Amino acid sequence: MLQILILGASPYALAQPWDTLWHFLAYAALTLVLWIATDGRHPLVITGAVLLFGAAMADFAAAAPATVLTAGALFLLQGASKCAESSPR
Repeated sequence: MLQILILGASPYALAQPWDTLWHFLAYAALTLVLWIATDGRHPLVITGAVLLFGAAMADFAAAAPATVLTAGALFLLQGASKCAESSPR
């Protein structure tokens, strides 16, 4: 979150498409960190929180795809690993 705030407050402007790319990566990283912190227990809450933060920063265009793609990939990876671990004996 600090990275997004710092990049938004910097005195220089990043040229397109680098600005959007950096914001995309920052929101993807924020989603990943929150996913790890909650052990993936609340995927909808994490996705919603990051999307709301992106909307509050007026950066929804970068936040939405980054958050949805990252959370979707993590959800699929988590589901695949849980299926292998929870198979009946």
